[in-house]
Amino acid sequence: MNAMLLRNPLLLAMSLLLLSACSGESNGGAQPILFPDGFGGGGNVLPTGDTSGGGGGAEDSSTGGGGDDVAAAGDTGGGGEDTATAGDTATGGEDAAATADAGGGSEDVAGGEDTAGGQDTTTGEDTSVGEDTAPTGDASGQDSGGTACVDVDQDGYGNGCSQGPDCDDSNPNFALVCPDCSKANHPGCACTVAAANCYSGDPQWIGKGVCIAGVQLCKNGFWGTCEGEVLPQPESCDNKDNNCNGLIDEGVLSTCGTCDMSCTQQTMGPDFGNPFDPGKDSSNGVGVDGQGYIVLDKSKANFDLNHIWIANSGQATVSKLDTKTGAEVARYNVCGNPSRTSVDLNGDVWVGCRQGGGVMKIIAKEANCIDKNGNGTIETSKDLDGNKQISGNEMLANGQDECIRFEVKPNNSESIIRAAGVDKDNHVWVGGWNTKQLYRLHPDTGAVVDTVSLGCPPYGLTIDQKGIIWVQCTSGGLKRVDPLTKQMQSFPYKAGAYGINVDMFGRIWVASGANASRFDPTTGQWDLVPGINQVGGSGGGGRGVATSNDGNVYVAVDGGHKVVKINAVTLAIEGAISLGGGRYPVGMAVDFDGYVWAVNQSAGSATKIDPKANAVIGEYKVGSGPYTYSDMTGYTLHNYTAPKGHYTHTFGFAGYSGTVAEAKTKTVWENIDVQAEIPAKALLKVRWRVGENLKDIETKAWSKEYGPFPPALFPIDLTMEAQPVEGRFLQVEVFLQAGSNKLSPILKSLKAKGKQIPVL
Repeated sequence: MNAMLLRNPLLLAMSLLLLSACSGESNGGAQPILFPDGFGGGGNVLPTGDTSGGGGGAEDSSTGGGGDDVAAAGDTGGGGEDTATAGDTATGGEDAAATADAGGGSEDVAGGEDTAGGQDTTTGEDTSVGEDTAPTGDASGQDSGGTACVDVDQDGYGNGCSQGPDCDDSNPNFALVCPDCSKANHPGCACTVAAANCYSGDPQWIGKGVCIAGVQLCKNGFWGTCEGEVLPQPESCDNKDNNCNGLIDEGVLSTCGTCDMSCTQQTMGPDFGNPFDPGKDSSNGVGVDGQGYIVLDKSKANFDLNHIWIANSGQATVSKLDTKTGAEVARYNVCGNPSRTSVDLNGDVWVGCRQGGGVMKIIAKEANCIDKNGNGTIETSKDLDGNKQISGNEMLANGQDECIRFEVKPNNSESIIRAAGVDKDNHVWVGGWNTKQLYRLHPDTGAVVDTVSLGCPPYGLTIDQKGIIWVQCTSGGLKRVDPLTKQMQSFPYKAGAYGINVDMFGRIWVASGANASRFDPTTGQWDLVPGINQVGGSGGGGRGVATSNDGNVYVAVDGGHKVVKINAVTLAIEGAISLGGGRYPVGMAVDFDGYVWAVNQSAGSATKIDPKANAVIGEYKVGSGPYTYSDMTGYTLHNYTAPKGHYTHTFGFAGYSGTVAEAKTKTVWENIDVQAEIPAKALLKVRWRVGENLKDIETKAWSKEYGPFPPALFPIDLTMEAQPVEGRFLQVEVFLQAGSNKLSPILKSLKAKGKQIPVL
């Protein structure tokens, strides 16, 4: 049989089918084919006495006159056109017949080029080796007169064969290279079962995505090829795992996760490979927690909160001191006899005056001031000579300073404004002494938006985490006011009161004379800290009160020229810090670095104290008769009343280079989404603006505020806006405000989605 045929399993199978159909029938002169073991052809040769496909030859004796090349001896398998029995001479042929019982195998059949014998005649009497064994010099593949070719599987390869050795002489499908059939069903390996599963790729791909195993059939005792298997393919956008890696459509989707390549989506957050960076972005009062999420962090507040605003009652001015350096960076002419200053959530300050009943608002950041005269310059008070103190020629006349936003009178019948405090919505509440009312003023206009009748003259106030207003009245005791329901309760003082504040635990502190007092809203009980005027030298009485996150309360003792430190939990007096004679401290405050400030009415100065060392750091001059004892740094508001901050991020093509290709598309923004954990009573608010470049966007107006969230739900649908939200850049600002338990919202991700459309 042709060697190539035997090496090819498919061709071999077809040949075997043909042989099976034609066995024992006349073959019209086809040359003999010997079957290897297991192929249904008997031994290695056809049985003696049978002629397979003989063309007119006698069973044992005949003279094959006229045959070209061959004459069989004795019993021949597959003779040529004419056959002759052993002992007879085949006449007329060019080459002599082979010896008796010759087994015509592969290419070296009797009558071939390499048959033994003389040119025209030979005898077969002495050459027979055995009845069923190929004689020397022919059927085994012996090359005329050479070493015997041992080719058991009849594929033309074997020991001593001209085509080379056979790596597996029992399998006609393999010769030069033999796979390990004991480890896998390689095509061509022998088989004993009808079929088996197969896979030519990595087995771990099977069952993932589109990848499935195939089936191998056992044909004629040998394995066929693997049919029906599916190997990994390049990923395409079809909602299938084409490359069998457990992911669907990776690398071929738009940033929106769809096949719509015009859709663009950007997500900020550590879980999305884009960590928050509040230091880089335009953010304030926020930082990142251990997981990289945005949380409130007052230590990250911007410079607008690094000031203390001191009302100089004797001069009708307000001094603005840098709490880090102590430098007086500005001093403003304000309404008559100011005594209360309260910093809001933006770092701006409200001023209440005891003469004329006026209330003023001063903007902290010059960039936010309004050019009222339209000359392109902001005229405002500032330190021009760099001596860290404001002189008379550095202040503008009342009404000329463009950083004073407005002056209003909440009630024309009111001449004295004393109490002042900012709520969580950035509205200020001020107290009318004569009218015995509280007025809530709008942060943008100063207009009265709400009133509460107290029934007592308000001297001071503070607002706790729950939004409850606590008013220090000169008669009737401590007032608890719910601004929503207007319900009030009174709690008579156990001792007198002057200053007032709320601590980190939601408890209210007042001081007067020899005592400091703590009120617990939960139990309705008072606790006294007596003898504050005796520690560190006798004299004076309690005035202003400052509470701190270090767990202590600081009380000014005026005539004793000192500050007394009290443990807010144990009520133990931790010591006293002497300010020096002639100071007469009234107001107290804490800055955002944790330092304590005392406002010295008699000395016209403010003293900065290190609370850890209980030591004075420095004393800084202000105007005459400073009197402030309200929330003059904003520390109470930002830490206890309404811990709040904002995170800002700009979405868009930050790498835009202005090329023609990039200019051919524009983005229409469709929604803003936020993932956050929001504790009870905490909230988020969102606003946005769009622009064509990073410089341009800073000049654009902000949208309305969306929220609060909750109860509002994300995402914000921008397609509902009256006009398309269109621009290369989208800037989003998220406001965070802590809940009643002072727990911060946790901003986990911020996402913006839009569609890029061609510019025609």
